[in-house]
Amino acid sequence: MEDFKTRLGPIAGAAMLVLAAESAQASLVLVSPENFSGTGLGSVNTILTLASPASTSFESGSVAFGNVTTGNVMTGASQTQTRTLGDLGVTSASNLRVVFNAVEPGNGDAGITLSNLVLNIYSPTGTVLFTTGPFTTMNFVSTETGTGNSGFVFALDASQQAAAAAAFGSGFQNNVVGLSATAGCGAAAPAGCFGATGGFETFFVANSGTVVAVPEPESYALLLAGLGVVGFMARRRSSRE
Repeated sequence: MEDFKTRLGPIAGAAMLVLAAESAQASLVLVSPENFSGTGLGSVNTILTLASPASTSFESGSVAFGNVTTGNVMTGASQTQTRTLGDLGVTSASNLRVVFNAVEPGNGDAGITLSNLVLNIYSPTGTVLFTTGPFTTMNFVSTETGTGNSGFVFALDASQQAAAAAAFGSGFQNNVVGLSATAGCGAAAPAGCFGATGGFETFFVANSGTVVAVPEPESYALLLAGLGVVGFMARRRSSRE
C-alpha cells in the first residue's frame, strides 16, 4: 500500500484551509487532504462519529476507555468505538494517522471548522498512557460531500511522537485508542467560522500506508492526455518508416 501523501495539493473537494492560530504548536498536525475510496462507515476502523443536534451548527463529543461516550456522539458500533492499536494496525507513534471526514452539504462550499481534536491511548486496564496536547483550530473551506469520499489526515508532531513512545512499548498492540473532537460554531466562535450544519463527521485511525488514496480527476485527465500523446507519436513514427 502506498504511503499517505506528504504534501498539500489539488484534491477534489478539499481545496483550501485556513489556520486560526499561525504560530501555535499543534500536537496533531495536518499531513494532507486525501480523496479516499471505500472509507465509509463500517469499512474502516471508525472511532468517533459526531452529529450536530437539530437546528444547530455546533457539535462536540468523545469516546473513552470502555466505550464511554459524551456529547453529540453517534453510538452505533460502526460509528463510535474504542479500538486497540493492534486492531488499527498502528505500528509506531510516527506511523499513527487520524483521518477526519466531514459531511457538510448544508454549507455553500461544504466547509467546516475543526476547533479541537485530541487522541488518548489507554493501557488494557484503562490507565491513560498518552494524551495529545493543544490543537490548532482549522477552518476547512471546502470538503468533499459524502461519507468516506475524502479525509484530512493528521499525524503526531515530532515532540508528541517522542512523548507517545511509552505507549508503544512491550505489548503496545493491546493498548486502546479513544478520541474527542469539537467542530462547528459555538457561542464564542471566531469570525469566519464554518458551522457543522450537515451530516455526520467521522474520525478513524490507521497506520500510515494502510489507506490508498484515489487519484483525483486531474490525475486521470493528465494520464489520458499523456497516453494520447504517446499514441500520436507512435503513429507518426510508424508512418515515416
